[in-house]
This record gives sequence, structure tokens and C-alpha cells, in this order.
Amino acid sequence: MINEIYYDEKEDQSIIDMYYKNLPLDDFSNDNLVSELTELLTRTHNPQLSYSTSRKALHSWVDLREDGQIKSIYSGQSLNPSNVIAQDKLLEDAAIDQMIQVLSKDFGVLHEHKNILIESVLRSLQFNIEHVIPQSWFEKRHPMVGDLHHLFTCEKDCNSFRSNIPYYDFEDYKPGAYKEVIKSFCGKRDGNQRFEPENGKGEIARACLYFLMRYPDEIIQEKMSLIDIDLYKKWHNNHPVSLHEKHRNWAIFKLQGNRNPYIDFPELDFT
Repeated sequence: MINEIYYDEKEDQSIIDMYYKNLPLDDFSNDNLVSELTELLTRTHNPQLSYSTSRKALHSWVDLREDGQIKSIYSGQSLNPSNVIAQDKLLEDAAIDQMIQVLSKDFGVLHEHKNILIESVLRSLQFNIEHVIPQSWFEKRHPMVGDLHHLFTCEKDCNSFRSNIPYYDFEDYKPGAYKEVIKSFCGKRDGNQRFEPENGKGEIARACLYFLMRYPDEIIQEKMSLIDIDLYKKWHNNHPVSLHEKHRNWAIFKLQGNRNPYIDFPELDFT
């Protein structure tokens, strides 16, 4: 993938024009626009990738920067994609070997069910990946768990630091400033209640807004109060769409068939 064009703006614009051609994007008096966008994102989400497939695509192409490296979404730390892929493969292989040993002793488990169990185990492992909408908020269900639009590279320490805590803007926190005990290069965390990332706010916000449009009824009820649309809109408006996001959106479209409207039309308010 590394020898491919990083981002072809002309081709992508043609794709955008074709993808949204039947929607009245210039008519916000249309009360059905959001539901029509949801229908479009859902209908064109094909194939719906497994978490394992998406994880490999993320590190090998989707999340690459223009210099061929990948960056942790929260810390901004530059990482070598080959090293990240190798680390995750070691973890995956060890988990699969252990699972196969266990399942080989259980003759009551059908072969096709073994593959389902292995995939479930892989979803529980801590790879160098962050779901900006935490997996626990949608109970690690498919297709959300493998949807590339809300998956980002994130080193394990930052992944653990954020955990499944909702995003927040602290009045006293200035990313890039000195660090305290409750802070790290990943951001600032207030116990287990709130988390503000050091980097990536625009990309995070647009990924969250996409998720809510694509999956309006998939977040479990007890987690709905943790959704902060006003915060997502604030970060979206304050942090312009980057070349990296355009590359991701273009690459993801080719892999799973749908797009993020908040990247394609950042000036429009779909919420």
C-alpha cells in the first residue's frame, strides 16, 4: 500500500459527488436529511469488516500519515507502522494459540463456532487501537466494533489511560503544557469521570458524530448520558479537517463502502 498515492483529491471529489448525488444537501429545511444520510451510510456500508480485518487495514494503510508513519491519536507520538503491526501480531498469535489449545479439548464446540469465539477473544485484547466510541458503550457488537471510521492508532498506555471515559474540556488544561499526576502525554483524566485528549480533537469529534449518525440506536441506554454532542461540535468547528482525515475517508470508502459526511462537508451542520 505504501507505494499508492496518499490522497487523490480529484478522484475523491468525483466519488463525493456521486455518493451524495441523490441527497438535498443544500436544503436544510428538509427534516428528513439526517435520516436519509443515516440510510445512505447504512446501505453503502458493505462489506462490514471484522475487527481483525479492520485492525490490519488501519495500521497498514488507513491511518498512515503522508510521511509513511502513523501517529497515536491522543499523544501525537509518531510510530513505525511495521513495528506496530508486528507487536499486534505477536499478541494476536499468542491469544489464538491459547484459545485453540482450550477449544481443542472441547469436542462440543463446532468449527464455525470456534472462529466466532476466537474473534470475540481478539476484540477483548489491548491492541494499539482506540475506538473513540468505547466498545463497552455498544457491547463490542458487530458491525460497530470493526467500523474503520471510528478506529484510530493509539499506543497501549494511552488506550488504557483513556479507558472508556467520556471526552471533556477542562478549563484549567492546556494541551502541551506541564504535566501533573492526573495528566500524561495522552491528555488529562479526572478520576474515572472525564478525559481530555492531548491531540486529535477534530478527528475524534468527526468520528463520534459519524458514529451517532450511522448508529443512532446502538449505544446502550445507560451510556447515552455520556454523549456530548455540543462538545463534539465545538471540537469539530475549532479543528479543521486535515489531509490525514481526507486520506482516511478516501481509503475507508474503498474498504467498506461508506463515508463520513462531517469530513466531506465540514461547513454543514447535520446535527
